[in-house]
Amino acid sequence: MDFTQRRRVQTGFGQAAPQRQQQGLVRSTRAGRARRHAGIFEAVHRLDAGLDATARAEIARWVRDEYEKEFGDVPLGFFAQCHLGPPYVDHRLDLWQSITDHYAPADFVPEPFVGARPLARSGAYDFIEVYASGELKPVLQDGSVVA
Repeated sequence: MDFTQRRRVQTGFGQAAPQRQQQGLVRSTRAGRARRHAGIFEAVHRLDAGLDATARAEIARWVRDEYEKEFGDVPLGFFAQCHLGPPYVDHRLDLWQSITDHYAPADFVPEPFVGARPLARSGAYDFIEVYASGELKPVLQDGSVVA
């Protein structure tokens, strides 16, 4: 095989998924790629604004509810560039424990958030959604999700 040819790989050979499962997968994939609305952006940015623990927990609860209602899946949290200035370059917003951690360039970032770090540092995305499965969904400033 030379460089102009591609090898074709088929998985699930001879196994057709039931029509309902296929439709459910398409529906959840579309919902997961749906544009994030301004309320979510505002809430995500407020989570990093140095709020007290009660206010942060309330906002995190609202964000979780919005994701469940709008998209059907709730991320563990978000990873984004930090605008506090040196020594911090990025931060993690945990929706379940209402934790905000700021990281310097040499700091260790826990799994599964570590995979989002290069995306956040690129500056191309407003934030990156991090899911328990390890899936990362970068979100642009216009609210669209890069798949």
